[in-house]
Amino acid sequence: REMERRAAKMGGGDFTVPVQRLTDFINEVASTTAPSSSYRLGVKPSPCHEIYPKAMVKSLQDAVTNHFEKQMPGFLCEDALLHAVETRTSSPVRICRDSETLQAIGKSGLFPSGEGAGFAGGIVSAAVDGLVVADAILESLLVDSTESGNTKSTRTKREKTVGFDY
Repeated sequence: REMERRAAKMGGGDFTVPVQRLTDFINEVASTTAPSSSYRLGVKPSPCHEIYPKAMVKSLQDAVTNHFEKQMPGFLCEDALLHAVETRTSSPVRICRDSETLQAIGKSGLFPSGEGAGFAGGIVSAAVDGLVVADAILESLLVDSTESGNTKSTRTKREKTVGFDY
């Protein structure tokens, strides 16, 4: 949380995100300008290397220069922009869904999924839940088609394709 506080203060406290050119981050100098960013609420050139603990800065610098740059030559350049800091959030609510159909309880055709619906805690688990829900949507379309006589569903129950309950 301390890193988040430092980043918010550095950005001005209005959801403007502090950014630093990757080359400046590597050299630990404050960026005075920044290339355009897709972040819609605005960015502010800042010394992002001051937000993180020194050990984390050194690890990130090592990863960029000794790994990313070797795997993807050109990754480390003047236009590469580091946005600070990625925060962790989770939905304080969970939309109830049927364990077989994955549709919202009481609202057929609505398939709550991912972090916002309370079924994931990060990008990877949200992606997995999205795949599982996409499969449920396809299954519901097949069942609807079967009922109208167009095709036949081959599944009789939800098959788990990942190693945890959903």
